[in-house]
Amino acid sequence: MGRLPSEFAGRKITFRVPYHIAGELTVAASAVGIQFPEATFLHNTDKPFEIHRVIPRLTALDVNGVVLVAQPADMMLERLTRLRLFDFSKNEGLTKTTSLVHSLVKGTSERTWEWAEPFYLVRSEGFQVTVDNLAAPAFVAGYVSTRVEVSFQGFEVVVAPPSQQR
Repeated sequence: MGRLPSEFAGRKITFRVPYHIAGELTVAASAVGIQFPEATFLHNTDKPFEIHRVIPRLTALDVNGVVLVAQPADMMLERLTRLRLFDFSKNEGLTKTTSLVHSLVKGTSERTWEWAEPFYLVRSEGFQVTVDNLAAPAFVAGYVSTRVEVSFQGFEVVVAPPSQQR
């Protein structure tokens, strides 16, 4: 995990609550430009969300949407799936283009994208996540689609006690 700042927006952080925004989307083989619904990664609480990592996970599914017992070879789906992360509230891309999941994550066990400095979302801010699935329908026996699971993890930060104005 990266640095834990002592202030947010010039105000002292008094408490951190572990927090997680996650979504999953089933993307058919060879589909490109598929977006998670806008509200999936919309931050809608009063506390700022201090994000420290993104965790993408991929699971091969059969024609019925059931997890394949024989998953593709280690990290194969990461080499066949691209993500584009865009902060729609700040009009800022976290990736220039869609990027292979394999190139975003570190290591072979954690497979996370860790940030040295936290990224903040305040109320009504969020991410647009777009997926390209490069896997062909027959690259693994029974494969039809990929379940793309994206998770933003960090803390909600408390910067002031509740008052009548909030």
